[in-house]
Amino acid sequence: MIIKKIFNNNVILTENEAGREIIAMGRGIAFGRRVGSKVPAETVERIYMLSSKSMMEKFQDLVASISSEYLRAANEIIDCAQNILGVKLNESIYVALTDHVHMAVYRLRNGIEIRNMVLMEIKKFYEKEYLIGLEAIEIMKRRFSVEPPEDEAGFIAMHIIDAQMEFNLPLANKIMHLIQEVTNVIRMTCQVEFDKDSLSYYRLVTHLKFFAKRIFTEKASPDEIDEEMNLMVRKKYKRAYDCAEKIAELVSTKYHYELSSDEKFYLTIHIAKVVSQK
Repeated sequence: MIIKKIFNNNVILTENEAGREIIAMGRGIAFGRRVGSKVPAETVERIYMLSSKSMMEKFQDLVASISSEYLRAANEIIDCAQNILGVKLNESIYVALTDHVHMAVYRLRNGIEIRNMVLMEIKKFYEKEYLIGLEAIEIMKRRFSVEPPEDEAGFIAMHIIDAQMEFNLPLANKIMHLIQEVTNVIRMTCQVEFDKDSLSYYRLVTHLKFFAKRIFTEKASPDEIDEEMNLMVRKKYKRAYDCAEKIAELVSTKYHYELSSDEKFYLTIHIAKVVSQK
């Protein structure tokens, strides 16, 4: 294994036996060595070989700019996720999650707080991913001596959910098609054009991504929203609720999935927020 590029003392760019570029990590793997030096196999802890050229380039840019401790933390979280879920995550998770952990630690150390506006839905609909997020919080506490809030468990869970969707391209395509159908219903019913740079639109699309995944994986949601609260929201946001009912009819007719009261409740809230901006 010959060094092609040194990112830091612990991470290098090299090639495998087939001549494909790989990133190798190991404590002190590049210490005292230079480009062209041979690296003993026993110094390598982990190898990254991303099939996407653009993703590999992004990963190289990332590892060149951060401490390898963020790579180790992301690896630990990814390994935990794959063990709990019993699936292999899309390779994009190595870029997205490593970058997220790095930025999260920066935010925490500088007192920058970001609320996770879909935390309640993640906890309710994606229990395993949320539990992985809680494990990730413990990993970050141990490795970086920070105190992440519960919101961070939700952000980590979102990355894990996304990595499962992206790995299954046919599913991802179906999800994107359904999101387009639903946003068209909202646009026509509520007579609104979306501000795609707004936070409320981001929250809506994030919710719809999870919503669509439940439909295509037949992961039904139990009814747990208090009926009094449900009635209050239906009365306060009548137009948004009527729109949610139309979406429920579309999903029932085309995809044979019956929306629960909870799902209509959350849809109504997100629709109301995006409409109220206009």
